[in-house]
This record gives sequence, C-alpha cells and structure tokens, in this order.
Amino acid sequence: MTGPVPHEPPRGPAIDFTDVTTMIDDTPVLFRLGLHLEPGTVTVLMGPSGAGKTTMVRHLAGLSAPGRGTVTVGAVDVHAAGETELRRLRRGMSVLFGGPSVFESSLFGSLSAYDNLTYALDGRGLSPERIERVAMHRLREMGLQDRATALPAELPAHGRKRLAIARALAVDAPVLVLDELETGLDAAHAGTLVAAVREQHERSGATVLVTTHDIALARALADTVAILCHGRIVACGPPAELLCGVEDADDFDRRFRISDFLGPPDPDATRAELDGPRRGSRSVELDPRLVVPALVVLALVTSYCLFLLLTR
Repeated sequence: MTGPVPHEPPRGPAIDFTDVTTMIDDTPVLFRLGLHLEPGTVTVLMGPSGAGKTTMVRHLAGLSAPGRGTVTVGAVDVHAAGETELRRLRRGMSVLFGGPSVFESSLFGSLSAYDNLTYALDGRGLSPERIERVAMHRLREMGLQDRATALPAELPAHGRKRLAIARALAVDAPVLVLDELETGLDAAHAGTLVAAVREQHERSGATVLVTTHDIALARALADTVAILCHGRIVACGPPAELLCGVEDADDFDRRFRISDFLGPPDPDATRAELDGPRRGSRSVELDPRLVVPALVVLALVTSYCLFLLLTR
C-alpha cells in the first residue's frame, strides 16, 4: 500500500516580459527585452547599477508602463488590465522596492514593527490568532522579536530593512518581488535572509523575482540567474553555470558588461522602435551595430576561401 502523497504547494504564475522597450528622459533603459520566469521558481536578476532592474520591477507592479512591449502575469497583460483586474493582480503580489531608503516607504512610521506586519495581513481572510502567529514568526525570523513595539524610526537602518522584508514575506502572495535585496542589510543577517526567503518560497510555491548585485546571494537563492546589461537580457541560466568563476564585480563586468559588444542601446534606434509599426505588421529590421561585425566575419571567410583556392 502506498503512503499519502506529499502536499505540494500551489505554484505561482508564469511572468513574461516580451519585447519591452522603455526610454526615460530620452535615455534608453530597456531595449527589446525578453525574460520568462517559470511558475513557482526563484529568478535572480543581476546587472550593473542603472541597468534597468528597478524599471522592470515597476513595469511588473503596474506602476509604469513600458513604451512598447508587454508584461504578463499568468497570461494577463498588466498594462492592458482593467481597474478590477489590475487590483486583483496587485493583491497577488508582494513587492519590496530597493534603493538606499526606498524600502522604508513600505513601512508606516506611526505603527510599531508588530503593527506594520499585522496591517499587511489584515483583510486577507486570516483569523486574529493566525495573524498574530504569522507576525511574530516573521519578527523572530528577522531577529526583531524584542523590538515588536518599536517604531521604524527607533530601529537602525538594517533593522528597518529587515522589518520591510518581514512585511513582504508575511503576505504569502503568489508573486514575491524583492528589489535590491542586499541594500541596507548588514552582513550578519545575510544567512537569515536567505533562509527566510527559501522557507517562504518552498512553503508557498510563489514565483519569486529578486534583484541584487550580490553574487553570493544570487548563488544561494536562485533557481535561474538572468543578467540585465545594456537594456537587454544578455544571459540566463542556472547560477552554477552563469556565475562559475565569477567572484567579484570585476569578474562580473568582464564576463557580461565589457564583453557585450553590442553596447548600450542607441537613442535613435530606440525611438524608431517606439515609433515604428506594432508587432503583427512585423518588418525586418537591421541593427546598425551588427553591420561592422558582420562585415568583418564576411571578410575573414572570403579571405580564407581565396587562400584555399590560391594554394591548391
């Protein structure tokens, strides 16, 4: 007789960025970007500062629309959704924005650490007892159980970051987004953070997107690593393969940023992409930055063929 089948948590939805192009203040940020997040997996998005990671997060959260392209969650276009559907999508997301102090905007300064967590859980169909258990579990997990009654301003910066993370994890949403996860976090709690994110993911089955510069953090968390460079995803795969031999920022730059011969997107090409015909009346376009490398390859091949002919 077979034993009971182990309980599998429901998986979060697939997330897709398709042909996303965005300019901000006449500066190209994303260019024909594509990225697929498998349902129920942890994807870590890496790239240099200013590469567009937070812009992607804002597109996903429905806070700003791309100039072109689509962002879908469970096959629902975030920026074509009506008000009711968008509210449903956002309710299914727990998003923590990064930056030096942006994460603090997700906390209510007039509420205690404990009340910040219970406020996030209120209205989600949980009993008061369950809300209390979840809130205290997340505070203990982040080493804040002794500061439950403290206001955010009474916590050190790394304490406020841990509180913001605890609040994001407490919601148990099918989509979890943690932007610039390492910013403002002290090294002493890095292991605690990894364990907390992993525990929440394994229990909830959420689709998780983490943005970070921290190579060790990416290795510890990711099922898939995606590299954002010059407005495009230039590499995507398992961390053991993509980050093999990458130990610091210089290694990262040499492998992904410096070696990307296409370079940053051209403003004129980006404007043409935004102003051109919509997908469907697809036209064949040649990226001018590819012309020189193509001519070099063609010249080398032609020279080699001539050499073979002359030496017969």
